[in-house]
Amino acid sequence: MDAALSAAYSQRVWTRALLVRLDLPGGTYALTDGGFVVHEGQLYLGAEPSLGLFIGVSGLASGTGNQTTRVDLRIAPKNNSAASILGSPSTQGSRVRVWRGAIDRRTGLLIGEPVLRFDGEIDQPRFSVGSDRQLTIACGTQSARQLEENADWRANHGFHSTRWAGENGMVRVAGISKITQDLGTWRT
Repeated sequence: MDAALSAAYSQRVWTRALLVRLDLPGGTYALTDGGFVVHEGQLYLGAEPSLGLFIGVSGLASGTGNQTTRVDLRIAPKNNSAASILGSPSTQGSRVRVWRGAIDRRTGLLIGEPVLRFDGEIDQPRFSVGSDRQLTIACGTQSARQLEENADWRANHGFHSTRWAGENGMVRVAGISKITQDLGTWRT
């Protein structure tokens, strides 16, 4: 952790800032709960002009045991167009990063370098219809996907070559049957 950021965390009162970067198919969106922040040349806004209002992140903790980190991003979409961008099936698998930092109250700038707390991908969006019309975007990591049952992760040459044709890095893996394709479904 950056020394200046560590010193800010040890203060009795400090201003936290979460930074969220969504790398969606239509572009990159940068959100924060700290008003507005510049990080790595990117302007992070609490109310992103084309998407809407960033509400927060929940579940930002390290996984333990056989669990992995999963977070939920909450956004109040600006309009139906913003909701369709965020809820589109094409966003599934898009990269999501969350940093935690501190803001200097006098200057409004970040103190030190924020800590990357989550680097994953969009899993699925869920709409909450109510007075605030919230969109919750569930996000996970590749590690989380590997722990899912029947997720088609196979450590053998047959499956490997369907994903990377011509690559023979697993040709000598023994003791696991080859995967064949039968009417669009995989079986061992």
